[in-house]
Amino acid sequence: MPQFPINWAPEFDFASDEENRKISKLKLNDEWAIVIVATVVQYCGYAINSIEIHRIHTAGEFSISGDLTIKLNDMELWKQMFSRFIKTGSSFTEIVSTKEFNNCTGYTYWMHGHVNITENSKKYPTGLTNGESKEKIQLQSLEELSNDFKRLLEPKGSSFADVIVKCGGASIPAHKNILSARSPVFAAMFAHPMKESRENEVDITDIDVSILRALLTYIYTGKTSDLTVSSAADLLFAADKYQLQDLKRVCSYFLKDTMSLQNALKILVSGDIHAEDLKCFALEYICNNCAEFSVLEKTEEWKTLQKERPALAMDVLISLVKSKEEK
Repeated sequence: MPQFPINWAPEFDFASDEENRKISKLKLNDEWAIVIVATVVQYCGYAINSIEIHRIHTAGEFSISGDLTIKLNDMELWKQMFSRFIKTGSSFTEIVSTKEFNNCTGYTYWMHGHVNITENSKKYPTGLTNGESKEKIQLQSLEELSNDFKRLLEPKGSSFADVIVKCGGASIPAHKNILSARSPVFAAMFAHPMKESRENEVDITDIDVSILRALLTYIYTGKTSDLTVSSAADLLFAADKYQLQDLKRVCSYFLKDTMSLQNALKILVSGDIHAEDLKCFALEYICNNCAEFSVLEKTEEWKTLQKERPALAMDVLISLVKSKEEK
């Protein structure tokens, strides 16, 4: 099974197509290559649309698997294990697309990891059937594990609960060992003779019940769904409070992806409190997309920011001035 180590800084210097997309290609051998398709984003660099594995000849069926990580400077933007199948007649297979890809915009990316390419036969020596791989089976197993843990939050799974999480008028049965394994805050709470540990109840007053349910769903399954700018900002607060670093990244990526001039100041405040990289992204977004400060100055969001967070408002002004000087 050929394994190709990846350690690559993509350069988008090929001609653009009619949709202003560019590609960068890493040749693995005479037959195979990794291709990144990106869109030019004015003042922000490139936004990755998809990562693909290409081949020259279209005969034969192959399993493509491995893991890849993309970094921007020293910040990890995306990491994923994958397992794909390329059929006879196909010249490429897509590893990840825009819908799956968190918002990554910049000039200098770095990709590392490895790619395995295996020609399929009717039967593997291990007993795996055509089109299967160990990585694919592992991913399926993790998906089933996530679904199984989700059922512990359902009424039928509450019979094994040993703690009640209260929020508003809701009482949600939960499990100390799962909460502790996922959150250092819950772990400390249950490991010491605190009220929550003695009474087996946790009262949460600073999070809305819908956000609490989303938080617990992520703790149990590693998944989020139906995020909005408002809910992602609230969930970022909860993730920061309970020290769920992965969930913080998920919320930050969503907020970056949905940022506009209408919500940039609100997202900036969330970043200032909970995620420094989100704050920097919001400042850069405002500088790149706000042509005139007078437009921003007239908004209610700016007036509120000046009143409630004057130091942050000053950061915005300084960034805008520096941005204009650099241009």
